[in-house]
Amino acid sequence: MADQKLLDTQVTFSSFDLDARLVRALAKLKFTSPTLVQAKAIPLALQGVDILARARTGSGKTAAYCLPVIQNIIQLKEAFNVTDEARQATRALILVPTRELAEQVTDHVKKLLLYCSQDIKVANIAGNVAPQFQKPILAELPDIVVATPSKALAHLEAQNMVLKSTLENLVIDEADLVLSFGYNDDVRKIVTYLPKIHRSFLMSATLTKDVDELKQLILRKPAILKLEEEADDADNLIQYVVKCSEREKFLLTFVVLKLRLIRGKIIMFVNDIDRCYKLKLFLEQFSIKACVLNSELPLNSRYHIVQEFNKGIYDYIIATDESELKGEQDSDDEEDEEEEDVNTTEQTDSKPKPSNKKKKAKKVIKDKEYGVSRGVDFQDVAAVINFDFPKSAKSYTHRVGRTARGGQRGMSLSFVVPTEIADEHRERDRTISRSSGVDDSKVLARVEKEQNKRGVNIKPYNFDKKQVDGFRYRLNDALRAVTGVAVREARVKELKNEIMNSEKLKAHFEDKPKDLDFLRHDRPLHPTRVQQHLKHIPQYLMPKIAPPTSASTGTAVASNNNESELPTQQVPFKKVDNKKRARYHAAKKRKSDPLKNFSMASRSGKKQKN
Repeated sequence: MADQKLLDTQVTFSSFDLDARLVRALAKLKFTSPTLVQAKAIPLALQGVDILARARTGSGKTAAYCLPVIQNIIQLKEAFNVTDEARQATRALILVPTRELAEQVTDHVKKLLLYCSQDIKVANIAGNVAPQFQKPILAELPDIVVATPSKALAHLEAQNMVLKSTLENLVIDEADLVLSFGYNDDVRKIVTYLPKIHRSFLMSATLTKDVDELKQLILRKPAILKLEEEADDADNLIQYVVKCSEREKFLLTFVVLKLRLIRGKIIMFVNDIDRCYKLKLFLEQFSIKACVLNSELPLNSRYHIVQEFNKGIYDYIIATDESELKGEQDSDDEEDEEEEDVNTTEQTDSKPKPSNKKKKAKKVIKDKEYGVSRGVDFQDVAAVINFDFPKSAKSYTHRVGRTARGGQRGMSLSFVVPTEIADEHRERDRTISRSSGVDDSKVLARVEKEQNKRGVNIKPYNFDKKQVDGFRYRLNDALRAVTGVAVREARVKELKNEIMNSEKLKAHFEDKPKDLDFLRHDRPLHPTRVQQHLKHIPQYLMPKIAPPTSASTGTAVASNNNESELPTQQVPFKKVDNKKRARYHAAKKRKSDPLKNFSMASRSGKKQKN
């Protein structure tokens, strides 16, 4: 498939023989030419063929199954009379791994139903609501139901939703992620409540052994579409890695954001919720606003944060990637698996302190159906910063896949803390703690191996440390203020605010959606002292030489690696002439020195007047 283009301009949606109302809705959404997965999957699906499609996130998989499903329902409704009771029934079930993705799929379906919303109804039952309260929604027999596997199974077992004789379409989106979230048994049980003959779609970013087993269970003589992205499209993503200490991660992140060395919207990934708030509080010391996105926050807040980010209201999101799931572990190399197993057994053997931490964590309810590194549709992301390096090569691929989507350019910047550097700095500073128990260097080796298979090289990126040494004292001041107590207080404060906004204002926002614009998620938490002198950078600390520019974002980070393949375009920092600067400061000093600025003529003139 490498010879195929991402967008085939020779094919249009009108050539698929879709209902005129769907074509109008697509035109309203400014969908002109179908993507590769849409051009291949839609014609086959309209013929009634089961589909197994592997395509990367952001390739248009949602529309690839939504359009055939809606078209099928329109044709079925036209086959019945208006008075026929069989005309209204639930004919499509869409299973997704996370509630965020359920919201996005539902929103996408509603946009496609813009001109036929009176005839076709869609219901999202993935929310954190008890099944008995959702029973009236299902009693109205919506044509399309969007749910997570666990919620769909609960309604099927309670007989709130009966699909044995009416279901025509089954969709499992992000199938590999559905299985990695532990929904394998749920999906197998759901199949027993479905008719034997129905059309099925399995959409996935990767084809694992579990997905293959699911294919044999659900699909009948499927068309398997393994859609690879073009080499040119892969080149749109430039990947960098920086080997540094834990403290330098904070320093370099501050420099990159404060000096706007990377322009545009940025997602910063961390590995746990405490790190999420620690980084937010650290950036607040320098008046850098950022949102947090994690499994503690209510679903309504998480979905609204993503919407506002996509609109351009927020530039920075600090997201937790809590991928501690079996399906997210690397399985390509058996030796790597054995090493991971050893690490996990060593952690379980040493139980005193970790067990206490786990007990404390249980006090806070997390959403098990939370996912950010995959599924969530982040738009126009200029760069991804792996503040904490992921724990697996799969997680890395999903993270960097948030940028360079839809033919746009993007970059990723990953901080790697090798064990030897971490141990050396920990001996000098006991306040520094590792972000995770996984050796970043070992994971990086697996990541590089995986990326090399795709013909992609991760470039080393060396900061010119002489340029940023002047910021170190500010780094120390900021980190001293961000204590463990401050992080806990910020975590509680943010959670209380978001719960209040999510629950009490939900009905108000439904009546007045424009009021959502006044709800901000990047307001400062300030549970600790804010040092005013950190907000502004003195001119003498500004870099003297302009850093090179990244082709993906417009600007990049200052580097001393002259032999790298980085672009040479300059950002707006002027090269300073030291001699001119010295003459300027000398002249300024003479003007401000009263002994060198004393005028006898002016003094005598004043005496004569007196």
